[in-house]
Amino acid sequence: MTSINDTSIYHLRLSSLSNRERQVAHKILEGLPNKSIAAQLFISERTVKFHCANIYRKLEIRNRSALMASYFRYLYQPETTVAKS
Repeated sequence: MTSINDTSIYHLRLSSLSNRERQVAHKILEGLPNKSIAAQLFISERTVKFHCANIYRKLEIRNRSALMASYFRYLYQPETTVAKS
């Protein structure tokens, strides 16, 4: 179960990505290979790999599968409510 603290930490990590890293991450989540990502974003395949490495480091994950899994956990986490005191 994901806690509020886990969610806020993940959100902070996501906000640490540059605009280009977010673009690359979205293309990865679409299931595109590096070559297609490079072509669509008008960058080299090596640059895509560089952005991938930065994304994985900043999100503290190891690969595309982990990116997809963490993204869907983030999206589909149960809604939490704050109890009034």
